[in-house]
Amino acid sequence: MMLDKSDYSYKIASAEKTIDLLEILVNCDGDLTVSEIAKHLFTHTSSADRYLLTLLDMGYVAKNNETGKFHMTDKIIQLNNTLIAHHPLTKLYLDTMHTLAYEFDTTAHIMSFLGNKTITLHKDLQTHNIAFNNAFFDPKRYNYCSAPGKLLLSTLSERDLQDYFSKAKFIKFTKTTLTNEKAVREDLEKIKKRGYSIHNEEWLTGNLTISFPLRVNGIIKGAMSFMCDIEMKDKMLNTETIEYIKAKLVEPER
Repeated sequence: MMLDKSDYSYKIASAEKTIDLLEILVNCDGDLTVSEIAKHLFTHTSSADRYLLTLLDMGYVAKNNETGKFHMTDKIIQLNNTLIAHHPLTKLYLDTMHTLAYEFDTTAHIMSFLGNKTITLHKDLQTHNIAFNNAFFDPKRYNYCSAPGKLLLSTLSERDLQDYFSKAKFIKFTKTTLTNEKAVREDLEKIKKRGYSIHNEEWLTGNLTISFPLRVNGIIKGAMSFMCDIEMKDKMLNTETIEYIKAKLVEPER
């Protein structure tokens, strides 16, 4: 019998604490002591110590014997790499990403959507422009002024979209940046109708990026983006090019 998620009695507190501990160590800026970890976990030092000993034994955590502090090991990265290799977006679209990047001489990325966040899974850096190739990893790249970010926003429910806008900070990065909710919402409606998103120098001057939805079992789970110089705008936004890429990104049968 499937448990009702509203019934919190099914939750295992130790499992929650373990995941919380992993997130604390991953997100911290530097190593942490047992006392610091216990404080973050809202638990006693003795309890935090038991969780740490378990993760030490499993190889996910290491201890600096000189300072007595703890940090994550690369085993979590290995786990991440395995997850990416088995990710449905990898299985369905990775080969196509490499092919299209080469065909159009663009930098291409596959991103997955998680809530209102985009996560880069793969990249093919065909474009010989360091600024463009590094742009996807700049923490200042906001959803409202990036192609994959706007595509993601176009998939959100009204409730989630309202939550996003209530927290969004609009910054005028370039002359084409959309800096208010009304303008962004109008652009999102255009994206829904045409089936892809465009970054037209809105965050990075001289750059054009086009993002297409990637579906798993018919549901949009991510995006494939093509980044190039603005001089390629006419070529990349040509109807023939757009339709060709769309056809290539139709969800393959499994």
